[in-house]
Amino acid sequence: MNQSKLDRQVEVGAETFIKGVGDGIKKMVRAPNLILGFILITLVCGVLFYLRDIILGKIFPEGEFNVFTIAIHLIWLIPILTLYGFGRMEGQTTDAAEAFASIKFCNRQGQYPEQIGKDVDGKKVILSFKSPGLTITDWRSRKSELETVFDCNIVKFEVPAHTKQIIRMHIVPSSDGLSTNLLWADQCISDKEFVIVAGEDLLGPVEFNLDKYPHALIAGVTGSGKSVALRCLFWQCIRKGVKPYMIDFKGGIEFSAFESFGDVITRRQDALELLQDLNREMMMRLDLFRETGTKNLSEYNRRYPNDELARVVLVCDEIAEMLDKTGLQAADKAIFYEIEKEMSSLARLSRAAGIHMLLATQRPDAKVIIGQIKNNLPIRISGRMVDSQASEMVLGNTKAAELGDTLGRFMYSVGADTWEFQAYNFQDSDIRPGNYQRGKMLLNEEKSGHSFQFEKAEGDYDEYEDLKNFETDHEYRGF
Repeated sequence: MNQSKLDRQVEVGAETFIKGVGDGIKKMVRAPNLILGFILITLVCGVLFYLRDIILGKIFPEGEFNVFTIAIHLIWLIPILTLYGFGRMEGQTTDAAEAFASIKFCNRQGQYPEQIGKDVDGKKVILSFKSPGLTITDWRSRKSELETVFDCNIVKFEVPAHTKQIIRMHIVPSSDGLSTNLLWADQCISDKEFVIVAGEDLLGPVEFNLDKYPHALIAGVTGSGKSVALRCLFWQCIRKGVKPYMIDFKGGIEFSAFESFGDVITRRQDALELLQDLNREMMMRLDLFRETGTKNLSEYNRRYPNDELARVVLVCDEIAEMLDKTGLQAADKAIFYEIEKEMSSLARLSRAAGIHMLLATQRPDAKVIIGQIKNNLPIRISGRMVDSQASEMVLGNTKAAELGDTLGRFMYSVGADTWEFQAYNFQDSDIRPGNYQRGKMLLNEEKSGHSFQFEKAEGDYDEYEDLKNFETDHEYRGF
């Protein structure tokens, strides 16, 4: 582990400990039994520390040094550790039956859920309830009330595979809520091959593997922080060695700090030509993979490290400026349809070729992003939305319309669950100039008249799959 990462972990650990002590004081003030326990522990520790020389003299020969000697000299730390322990106590301090009764959470016959199990997984606690007559939808609809009566943050609800009458509620203590300001540092970059980190939720970093989920859509109203989140993801891609491309029809202001890594395209015709080039690059790569018996970019680069191909990321900050055809004459729409066609092809087929798109917009309705493109953007992230319909367009539910005004607060969908997280506070000053790109572009080899050579690898490999079938791949139907 490098020194900077170690320093960050030490800093985070210190902050967590101090926060835990503070939370312990708050909990103790609200609970008389905790106050009494703390007073007794402090008195006992104080007496032992005051009498330490007498105690050590009675038990051990003078001058002998051992573990017990160290412990009794550090016994004054126990009250502080006790406060930290109070702060880390599980959020559920209320009896389950009383909690359900207080909010009248019951079935039509007046039966309340019955707690039948409890498992601890790190800071997460999994409570199991027998829930006759109450579906998981009922639980999700009452999430805010359940968090209040159990004094916790609910991570998710789930139903075991073997029965429909049991609900598992994953919770963390209320003291472990989301941060309101996560400062970015390059130590946050994942060590995994092509995993990017969007922020942190209740359980830790929010990671997306672009090898599995190749494209991302980030939405949210102006001021929600989507451009900051987009630039943070893009910076991670640059640090991981991609060939970057940028489109910004707002004059390039959002990516001005990235201009040392590549040109920022601000004209529609230039954007179309770039998309056409990327589609040619994609098809050339697929042909090369067929020829070499490899299935995707990662496998090809592992087999031919001396002829490594660059991973490619195209980022566009406000895609509506490029795709919205509202109010245009028929003759003016031709270039829009050409751009849509090229983007649709990339969205459907470019995963294996290692070409990715990170797109941001305020409102991703059908006038902006056609279904053939949006359906192939598996990473869906939404900041605050002004109405439930806009939230439905991104997440498939209305939860983005319920987000508060915290800057950088987002939600993302995984299957039936929607998760809330805090994005990193990324600043342009976090960008470090340099040449990070790894690998080649086939188009550059072609334009220079250089024949792309590779050494034939030994061994037989499965026949290359026709990537046109990928558009029906279930991985493109969300998480």
